[in-house]
Amino acid sequence: MHTTLQAWHKQRHLEVTGAQGDLRLIAMHELTSETTVKQIAGSWKPTNRSVPGLTLTALAEDQLFINGVLVEGILEIIADETIIQTTNGISAMATSQPGSMHLLAIFDENSSALQTFSHIDSYELDEQAIYKGKLIKDDVMIEFSHTGDDNRAARSHESIGVIEVEIGGAQYTLRPFQSGLYSIIIFRDATSGNETYGMGRMLIIELLNDDTVILDFNKAFLPPCAFSSSFNCPMPPMSNRIQSKVQAGEKQIISSYL
Repeated sequence: MHTTLQAWHKQRHLEVTGAQGDLRLIAMHELTSETTVKQIAGSWKPTNRSVPGLTLTALAEDQLFINGVLVEGILEIIADETIIQTTNGISAMATSQPGSMHLLAIFDENSSALQTFSHIDSYELDEQAIYKGKLIKDDVMIEFSHTGDDNRAARSHESIGVIEVEIGGAQYTLRPFQSGLYSIIIFRDATSGNETYGMGRMLIIELLNDDTVILDFNKAFLPPCAFSSSFNCPMPPMSNRIQSKVQAGEKQIISSYL
């Protein structure tokens, strides 16, 4: 395997097993008012209705810490930045996603998913699984159904446009969604549910220039919901369902007890 791809796989392993890695997520609470949750002490509420972020009210006996400093009183928690830690391996972080502005993510360094995890099974490098596509920008909001929502209700995601590309002899118009600085394609292909994770896989598009992108499926990765059922992942729209096999990138999670 190419050394660059080896480094990518190693980084992926570190990401999913890390302190706030996908394998450690044990709960995701959507907050609309002040409340308590069973996994961690303190009282939590949205700081501002229109922007992400939570406010924590804690007592000294709650034994909650930020960077080793005891939290006591009322404190604003910056989304995707501030980590609340406990003495028993539980940590928490404020976060958000389209349709859910105020989420409280709970992580456990001793989660059962992490304890049984061995590695991510992946295909060997395939130079033929790298494609150039044409980006047609439109900067619109696109609705994606999500795995954990009732009746698979759609949520609106930002999207920079569509990507026209030929894969396996067929033409596709793939629709990415925006996640922070990245545009990501969630896709299914003929390996999904057989060789690879059933719901589909993800791929970050690489901008070559203003209207050309690189799709390197050797870096196709499993979505967060493959590692924890507490994640709520967007599902591949019909436009992102590839009829041929894409035998590149990550396949499945391998557990140590298998």
